[in-house]
Amino acid sequence: MNSEAKQFHCPNCNADLKFFPDKQKFACEYCRGEFTETELLAFMNQQQELEEAYHQDGMPPESDLTQEEQEQQRTFEEENKLYSCPSCGAEIMSDANTAASFCYYCHNPVILKGRVDGKYRPVKVLPFAFDRDKAVDTFRTWAKSKMFLPRDLLSSAQLEKLTGLYVPFWVANASTSSHVEALGENVRHWTQGNYRYTEVSQYHVVRDAGIEYEGVPADGSQKIEDQLMEAIEPFDYTQAKPFNMAYLSGFFADKYDVDKEQMLPRIKQRMFRNNQEMIDKTISYTTVRNRRQNDRVDTLNWQYMLLPVWFMTFEYKGTLWEYAVNGQSGKVAGQLPISLKKLLATCIGVGLLIAGAILGGGYLFR
Repeated sequence: MNSEAKQFHCPNCNADLKFFPDKQKFACEYCRGEFTETELLAFMNQQQELEEAYHQDGMPPESDLTQEEQEQQRTFEEENKLYSCPSCGAEIMSDANTAASFCYYCHNPVILKGRVDGKYRPVKVLPFAFDRDKAVDTFRTWAKSKMFLPRDLLSSAQLEKLTGLYVPFWVANASTSSHVEALGENVRHWTQGNYRYTEVSQYHVVRDAGIEYEGVPADGSQKIEDQLMEAIEPFDYTQAKPFNMAYLSGFFADKYDVDKEQMLPRIKQRMFRNNQEMIDKTISYTTVRNRRQNDRVDTLNWQYMLLPVWFMTFEYKGTLWEYAVNGQSGKVAGQLPISLKKLLATCIGVGLLIAGAILGGGYLFR
């Protein structure tokens, strides 16, 4: 099945537009034209929608296929889609969750219309704040501060894989209530004469707290490690824009494959864990025992957003390592592999220095 792909064209020369984070504008690389979102929307409103393109996929009629072949074809169509590039007519294949991509042939940015429509249409998008060159510099600076890195991690070929990806996030605003009961004990010791005394004071601890949350994020993609996304928080939602597909131009984007109902336990866990930490700061006893906490969500509303992440994977000795750079703040996260060769060389070098110092000291004291 062939679907429609969408591109945004320059009002001046009709070339393809890209969103440039450093300028916070949409720009044309050919005529050097630059446009604000308001200007681009005004131009787009004057244009007609692209005609739907259909392509005959050449498969035999389903009635001529065996039951197993029909099932395989249906599964493939559900998990993969074909799109026609409006620029060169080439077909673009993507998996079921890709929302923005590039044409393999003419390299123009393509937004896969239908992946961001209806229930998959985000409420807001947080644009990238800096370009790929700065993202590479940020990652390189972060990685160089670590020791014993494999040389290939910072090679040009590897850094070319750093990709701007709009990640689907469910962002929750909530009101929560927590009730805590515990037994608190203060213990005091003192000595008087030949006797040592211990005094234990017990208290029935009760805490009731109402805690409001704004903008608790949880990524809605199964392909990305949750802890990696949490490690690059926070995002400043005040900079988010009402969703416009033009912001996806020049970047990759995913649609969610975990809905908000599935996300609720994770969001609740994050909030309730934070409730516990905040309440525990108000309880100061020598020991706290028999602690019981009941939490509930009183009100909850969601916003579906696309948030900017520079993302890279690195395969080393059969293990895939993942890295993320917050596309707004530049915060970097990810685990780094250790080069055993570098570690061994360092250990040998330190050992030789120590041996040299010992031998030198022995010579001096002869």
